[in-house]
Amino acid sequence: MEPARRHIVLTLILAVLLCAFGGVARGDDGEPDQQKQEPPTTDAPPPKVPAPPLFPRHRRGIYLNGQGLEAIDATPQSPPLDTDDPSVPDKGAYEINLSVDTDLARDLQRVDLLFVDANYGVLPKIAGHEVPAQLKLEFPVAAAREAGNPFQFGVGATTLGLKLNFFDNEQTGLSASVYPQLEFGTPGTRAVQKGLAEPGQTLILPLLVAKEFKYFTVVANGGVEKPLHDSQRDTLGAFGLGIGLALTRKIAVMTEVRSESTFDLQRDRLVLMNVGVIHGVRRAILYAHLGRSLLSDDGLVHTYIGIGLKVIIKPPKT
Repeated sequence: MEPARRHIVLTLILAVLLCAFGGVARGDDGEPDQQKQEPPTTDAPPPKVPAPPLFPRHRRGIYLNGQGLEAIDATPQSPPLDTDDPSVPDKGAYEINLSVDTDLARDLQRVDLLFVDANYGVLPKIAGHEVPAQLKLEFPVAAAREAGNPFQFGVGATTLGLKLNFFDNEQTGLSASVYPQLEFGTPGTRAVQKGLAEPGQTLILPLLVAKEFKYFTVVANGGVEKPLHDSQRDTLGAFGLGIGLALTRKIAVMTEVRSESTFDLQRDRLVLMNVGVIHGVRRAILYAHLGRSLLSDDGLVHTYIGIGLKVIIKPPKT
């Protein structure tokens, strides 16, 4: 074979071998033979969105419900009842109740000409957790008399309190608060001498529990009333059970059965039933109640009547 032809044949053989080895070293698309990078998968499930609460927290007085409509707070509460609920005003909000209340019996009458119940919402941190709370100040301008004697007028007992709403579950509608209070005769008013306040002081330690249902709310209170610096009075236990429901978006009714007595159930017994109604008018709430004693150790039948006005003053929006 001629040298030139032999050179051409060797060149062709070399080219074929290079192509063969190139096919092994490369993929079908001419890219280097390495594992292709797969795009990241996007099949991960989307983050779970928490279900809306079954019983969203509502506000005191008139509030916006889940449909954005104004609605009345139909939870049994004080006032118009004696049984109170666990909720508190929003931080920086005032709730002021101005009432006229009467306790009428044959030989004993008492009239609170103006009962002032002022509350303020705060949000303290306790053990690293924010706890909705309420500061409370209340006192009556009252008149009282016994067995036909002339009425005695003056300022009755002052009460200071702190309500701590330590539990509130919007999925179950269950909430609870503790509400320590101290009641004492207002200094400089001679309230004890006039029969408008008890001697000494009274430490009140109640537990307030509420359970919301679809159409109504139940509230239960249980507590201890411990007299201080007055050996003539006994420690009392108190219990109250209330039910409330909304008739319309602006009108609600509520009722309670309430009792108190010494712990041996032998002295200072009182059982009463009370019915209240509240009606929302713009930013104010009108309320009234009518009650009657079912059992009283003083042998008298007591009739309780009251009317009042609840005003909610919300903090300015920032």
